[in-house]
Amino acid sequence: MKSKEARRWKVALGVSLVTTSLASYAYYCPDYQDSWVLPQFFNATSVLNAAVKAVDTALSAQLLYESERLTAAIAILTKQKAVAGNQIGDSSRTAAQQVATGLKIHAEIERLKKARLEFGGDFGQGYEPCLVEAKRQAITSRDADMDAARRDRVTSEVTAAPGRYVDPIKGRRDQIEANKDSCTADQVASGLCQTEGTMPGASLNIATLFEPAMEGEPLYKAKVAFIDNMVGPPNGMVPKAAGKTPATEAYSLAKARKDAVASPAIVSLKEIQLDYSGVSGAHTDMDIPLAMHFRNEVARYSGNSPEYDAWAKKMAGQKDRGVLVELLKIKALDLVIQAKQYRQYERMEAQLAALVALNTAALQESSDNAASLAAKQNAMEAIK
Repeated sequence: MKSKEARRWKVALGVSLVTTSLASYAYYCPDYQDSWVLPQFFNATSVLNAAVKAVDTALSAQLLYESERLTAAIAILTKQKAVAGNQIGDSSRTAAQQVATGLKIHAEIERLKKARLEFGGDFGQGYEPCLVEAKRQAITSRDADMDAARRDRVTSEVTAAPGRYVDPIKGRRDQIEANKDSCTADQVASGLCQTEGTMPGASLNIATLFEPAMEGEPLYKAKVAFIDNMVGPPNGMVPKAAGKTPATEAYSLAKARKDAVASPAIVSLKEIQLDYSGVSGAHTDMDIPLAMHFRNEVARYSGNSPEYDAWAKKMAGQKDRGVLVELLKIKALDLVIQAKQYRQYERMEAQLAALVALNTAALQESSDNAASLAAKQNAMEAIK
């Protein structure tokens, strides 16, 4: 208790002293000491300025360093963005090119598929275009060759050909020799042949001309002999000593008239012979007869042949274009056959004209004979 009272007194005393001191100091203010304050003030200011300058220098250096790093980072970022943009652009361009390439390939495939379907040999060209083309070319070449060969073979294979003069005895012997393979039993019995031939009567039967044969075979020789037999023996040559006498001129004119009248029939017979004979032409080698070519082409479309079955199966899968192409091929074959028939009709017309000329010549000869007989009778009456 006493200690607490003592402390109170001490505190009060202290406060009283402080108050007394402050009042004393306020009452008496000492002078300002510039001599020692200003240097300390300037020194402090210098230190403060140096510190501020140091901080500013450090901060500027730090800002410059950070600015360069930031600029470099921005440049790197920009470059990375540029690289990324280029990569994205390249990727986009590559993807677009791949898509374009894919679309182009797809379009090409579609065009190829369409071309294969519309123009290919399997669906758009009819039945076996290469095979049919080769056969049609063979028919065209053979037909042209046979037209050229017909005139030559009329001259070379017919003993009594138009305009040809041959020793009658030699000509008959040649004809008998040509008929050796066609001798019949009756001809052997009559003494015309020594032995019966391998094809009896072939050179005397019109059916021989319509049998397919290759040149050089006995059947082909029989065809030549048949036409030779129809034309008959040749006319003999006029001796040079006869000169240009009226008899010689009359003989030549009669021979010319006979040849002209018989030539349409000879040419028609040779046409049939060559159509059913495999002979070598001027532009083609030896081949099957032309008639067999036509028969094979017709059999392909008319049925009753193995090729017709293959043709029917092929046509079942043809596009519309292939069917139209095949129809054109059939029509072309029909036109060729019609052209050949037209030439046959022309030869028939020539034969009919020859018959008319022959009848006209016979009538003229009968008229000349009647006129000569009338002149003789008038002369006799005048003498009486």
